[in-house]
Amino acid sequence: MKILAVTLEKCAGSALMIDGKIIFSSSEERYTRKKSDTSFPKNSIIECLKYANIKPEELDKVLICGTKLSIIAPLLDLYSSMSVKDRLKLMKDYWYPKLVENKKISLLKVLKHKINKDQYPFNTRHADVFEFLDKNYNFDNDDGGFLQPHTPKSEEEKANNFYINVVAEFLKIDKSKIAQIDHHACHAYYALYGSPIRYNNTLVVTGDAWGDNISGTVSIYEKKSERIVRKKIYNHTDFQLARLYRFTTLYLRMLDNEHEYKVMGLAPYYNGKEREEVEKIFEKTMSVEGIQIKFNKEIKNIFYFLEKNLHTYRFDHIASGLQQFTEKIIKKWFDNLCKKFKTSSVVYSGGLSMNVKANLIVSKSKFIKRLFICGSGNDETLPMGACYYWNEKNKSKNYSLKTLYLGDDSKYKQKDLKIFKSHKVLKIKSINQILKHILDKKILATCRGRMEMGQRSLGNRSILADPRDYSIVKKINASIKLRDFWMPFAPIILSEYQSKLILNPKKISSPFMTIAYETIKGDKKIPGAIHQSDGTARAQLLSKDENPDLWNLIYAFYKKTGIPALLNTSFNLHGYPIVRSINDAKYVFEHSDLDVLWLESHIVQKFNK
Repeated sequence: MKILAVTLEKCAGSALMIDGKIIFSSSEERYTRKKSDTSFPKNSIIECLKYANIKPEELDKVLICGTKLSIIAPLLDLYSSMSVKDRLKLMKDYWYPKLVENKKISLLKVLKHKINKDQYPFNTRHADVFEFLDKNYNFDNDDGGFLQPHTPKSEEEKANNFYINVVAEFLKIDKSKIAQIDHHACHAYYALYGSPIRYNNTLVVTGDAWGDNISGTVSIYEKKSERIVRKKIYNHTDFQLARLYRFTTLYLRMLDNEHEYKVMGLAPYYNGKEREEVEKIFEKTMSVEGIQIKFNKEIKNIFYFLEKNLHTYRFDHIASGLQQFTEKIIKKWFDNLCKKFKTSSVVYSGGLSMNVKANLIVSKSKFIKRLFICGSGNDETLPMGACYYWNEKNKSKNYSLKTLYLGDDSKYKQKDLKIFKSHKVLKIKSINQILKHILDKKILATCRGRMEMGQRSLGNRSILADPRDYSIVKKINASIKLRDFWMPFAPIILSEYQSKLILNPKKISSPFMTIAYETIKGDKKIPGAIHQSDGTARAQLLSKDENPDLWNLIYAFYKKTGIPALLNTSFNLHGYPIVRSINDAKYVFEHSDLDVLWLESHIVQKFNK
């Protein structure tokens, strides 16, 4: 069976499954070079089919992630075009009058200047059903699914039908081949079937800001029937932890829906008494009672609540208090779920699963023996979950993800190397050629093999360096990354030798960088690849069969230095998506102070380096 799935709005992209195996998945941002692109994922879809040499008419099913779709995010390009100033203005001009003053107000009218009707598919005949686009945008659609989903039923149905018609026409297939899959079902099926865990009574947990009007689910995997059974749903008005984190990010003047990881990285730098004071303020918002999560209904506007209660605290006080509150809520929730359902095996996905520090706390739970968190639990992996969902419903075997190297291949011909004519290009004869550059403290970028799916570079579209000297961090930041001073880089650690660097008593696997680990004298061994305040490492635990060339390079480094790891960060310019092709790699290489570029079988060096 051949299944194509697409996600629209945020993290637009697609995935292709053939006979129970995910063989391709990518996000539209990698093709358009626009970070967090919400536009219709036509490039991603085309490359999916091209990679498998499949024509659209050969597809057995096409799935759309989500049952309550909205046109608002792509129409306004909300996740790519809005700055922190724009978001703060939206809080003042739209959300405050709407939620606090109870005024009737139209988001489209407030953001009229952002509307782009000239983009596909809003420039097609299918968009004619949205009459309000030609009526001065005077349409009270609440937010159309941007920050709080209250889209009127009639407009929701229009949006669903609009996208079904667009997908059918784009692929030139009959609409009967298209189905919509619930947002959190996609997260749940990705969480389980993307993982290696298949124990009976495995707990399947999802949590995010919202999707199809809910923000979390709890399910159980029944091994005998080989199916996931949903046990509980959390309404988006009750379980608002992800939204609380999102709005605190904006309150700290960082970009919400984008820079939550910066708040998490900042949090460990402060542990004084103000952290507990801030935590007590957050405790007023919600609580865990058994497996219920209750939100304080007196809080009508989270952002306004933050402004009113946090204005006397410093930015690091707030980040620290928020993270500690988050960790306690999630830990208590998972503990109670394990006790309720009498299980010790857990899988987890959704935006909340991107908080690697909270995942560390969960991994320590005395109730959990086995834990797996799939890579990039955000909405970009919804299409893979949709494929797994449909395959299970058709009683077909689902194969776990062995890799996230699921995107475009960087293969090139000799003639393609002409784009590097102003640089020195050398054929790789031995892994020692690459090793020498790392030992010489050079910054090495990679564009080789298949591109990683998701927000984390896993060695194929990475920047690699020697992790033993913290000064390398300053060099990388000055050369290309321009990261905030408190943000750590991460290590790729050989899984077979992980005990030399990290504490992992339960042997919890993290091949996709989804859990932080405590390190063994990390400040002495790999100071460049740990968090400088708390000494944790968001490690990618790499097995040889997952990426043999990369494993061999790190092993060669280990034999020379006694350290089975390299520093790793994503290969991109600040504010841009991770590179996809060798042309993207060339652009970043030439617009930064990177030293060396490792292609499939060649090294590119700048003559002045």
